[in-house]
Amino acid sequence: MKKFQVCTLSLLLGSTFALTQVSRAASNEPPLFIQVKQVTRWFVGKFDNAEQVANQPNVPLITMSNCMVRLEGKNISRHSRAVYLEQKTNGVPFRVRFYSFSKGDKGVKLSIRRFVDEDQVLGICDSPKSQRVVSMDNIVTQSCEVEVTREAQSYSGNNEPDGCPTTIFPGGKVVSEVTIKRRGTDSLDKFFDAEGNEKSGTEIEFRRIPFKKRISS
Repeated sequence: MKKFQVCTLSLLLGSTFALTQVSRAASNEPPLFIQVKQVTRWFVGKFDNAEQVANQPNVPLITMSNCMVRLEGKNISRHSRAVYLEQKTNGVPFRVRFYSFSKGDKGVKLSIRRFVDEDQVLGICDSPKSQRVVSMDNIVTQSCEVEVTREAQSYSGNNEPDGCPTTIFPGGKVVSEVTIKRRGTDSLDKFFDAEGNEKSGTEIEFRRIPFKKRISS
């Protein structure tokens, strides 16, 4: 009987120790509002996929400019972050979006929206910070959302299996995967037609452009 009690006590102590270790590990996770700040800071800046193109010549060279903006016409939470994204190939903008970073259920929620009139905001990241203002009236209501969770050196997530509606394939959808790191962002959009057939999808590996390279170019 005593041996059984000793074994039981050992198991209980072991379980308690394990739970304590897990609890301590969980407590080391920064609160979500801090994670919102961090992932936004990693996301903003000037990027391109030149390193990827050097190894995969069939992938087009894309530049990406992301910057914090101020929303006009709406008061957002002090823990949310508003970001403008502009991607170009051959110097021509082909993807312009409004990103909102906020606290999600278990991670950081990215809400992605289109602009009603993109011409009003093109090149806004080249303006002084005080002039980077986006009107809420120029942002469509419908959003596509992805929640990213914190890992060792990145934030990753996807919106499988539902994805979001896409205009490229009427009745179809786009499923997005994203990994945001200090040095860059890897993104993959997989498009599906109305019948559920995957039509396209190429991962783009954006890397931060060094400041010296930006000046010299």
